[in-house]
Parts: sequence; C-alpha cells; structure tokens
Amino acid sequence: MRAYAYRRLNPYRGVVHVLDLAEATATTFDGHTWHLRAEDSQGWLRPVGVWVEGEGVRTGARIPSELLLALETHPPLPFALVDRMELWLLDKAHGLPLALLASELPSRFRPAPVDPEWHPFALSYTGFRSETLTRREAAIGQAHERHREWLARAVNNAARPYPAAQWFLRQPDGSGEGRAGLRLPADWQQRRLPPAAFPELLVRAEWNNLLEQSVIRDYHTWLAPLLLLLPGLSDASRAWLEAEACQQPAWLARVHRLLPRVLDRAALNAALVAARMEAALGATANPLHDY
Repeated sequence: MRAYAYRRLNPYRGVVHVLDLAEATATTFDGHTWHLRAEDSQGWLRPVGVWVEGEGVRTGARIPSELLLALETHPPLPFALVDRMELWLLDKAHGLPLALLASELPSRFRPAPVDPEWHPFALSYTGFRSETLTRREAAIGQAHERHREWLARAVNNAARPYPAAQWFLRQPDGSGEGRAGLRLPADWQQRRLPPAAFPELLVRAEWNNLLEQSVIRDYHTWLAPLLLLLPGLSDASRAWLEAEACQQPAWLARVHRLLPRVLDRAALNAALVAARMEAALGATANPLHDY
C-alpha cells in the first residue's frame, strides 16, 4: 500500500489523499469520506463504493478486502505531498514563476503540450467576491465584470502577449530545477531557482499595482481553508490564513482533518463549534472541491 497526497490544480481545489493498492484505490478530499475504486475484469478502475471514517462502508459491493483493511489501518492524515514536478506560468517581465498551473509525481511525469492559462476557479463556481473590487465599484458607481474573470485576466496579462511556462522539479529545500516547457530560452531549461522565486500561495502575492495586489490578497483570503492544507507555509502565512479561515467555519470544518499544522488550536476549536451551530441552523459550506 502507498499513502500519498497531491494538489488539485488550475484551479486549486485542495489536496487529494490517496491509498493506492495498484488494483484498488481510496481517495478523500476531506479526510472523512473515502471514494473507492477497484479493477474490473478488463483492468479498468471503476467506482465500487464509499467508506466513511468511524462508520465503515456506506455504499458499495464487491469491495476488495485488502482495500477495507487499508482504510482501517492507514497512516495518520495528512499524507505527504508527492507531486513535486510543478508547471509554472512565468511572468513576462522577469521570467519567474507567476502562478502554478499543474503538478505531477516525478515518476509519472511525461512532457506534454502546455496550456498556459491560469484559472482561479472552475467556470461553474460563481461565489468569489473581492472586497477590494466591491469597494472600487461603489466608489466609481460602476460594476466590474465577474470578480473571478477580473482576477484571471489580471494574472494572465502579466504573462502575455506570448505566455511562457516551465516545469520545475522542486527539491526538499524548496528550490526548483528547470525542465522543459513552452516558449523557453534554451538556457532556462537547466536553470535552478531559489525557494524565494516560487510563490508560497500558488500565485504571486507581490505586485507593483496596489489594486491587483489587493485583489490577489482577497483571493488568498477566500481560499484560506484550502491553502492551509499546504504543508510548507511560513508561520506568518499560516497564522494569517488560520485567522481568515476561522471566518469560514463550515468550510474549515470540512477540511480540518487534513491540516498539516495548527498554530492556534483554541481558535480552530472555536471555529469547529461555530460550524456545528451553523449546521444545526441549516447553513452549509460552499467548498471549491465540489466543483
């Protein structure tokens, strides 16, 4: 059995945790409900059931006994991220990582055509509202386009008119070894970038334009519960994201089992209590990994 995790990217929708037995797998987006798949007679992995922590099999038939045993005895969550091969959209001004487009396990990586378009949310997700853009709309008396589209255009424009993207193999120290990509100068394919060159929160947070920088911060605030699932955050970033995530208790409660580290345990516990109260009143979370 292999136990590992990888990020759902472009758009970022959290971290998937996997129990992999080759002929059968179990995956979870929240550390509570596992979706089970097993090989059929033709060798294809097909859905075979759902397993819930503390309850066991909720639905399913002909679930391999080895998979059920793995679910009963799996290592503590969260599992280690293994998708260390990363595809980054590069900013036009400096050729440095701007936004994370994709990731892959190094052992599974194969060069393929690159789509250099960054997406902040799935097209079906319309919930994002930037406080910065809302205030600006009120000040000028004019509504922007959907805030999701404004954000996407701002980030992608920093890579245009002819966007470039590059694969990097991230090392344990956070540095990245350059590989192939799209529209790269020949000498970039073997370059090594330091850890500071890679945005900590998946899209660059520092911008020359204050409006764009503020909207990016609103985006990170909106995604706070899911960004907390990333294991390599600095204490400063984690403390800020924890404070923001506690303002979204239902969503935080959905993914809290997968948090690699918690700085303010009392605040988290208070948010979980608030989430139970909201649930009793019929409120529901709006988690992006449902899209």
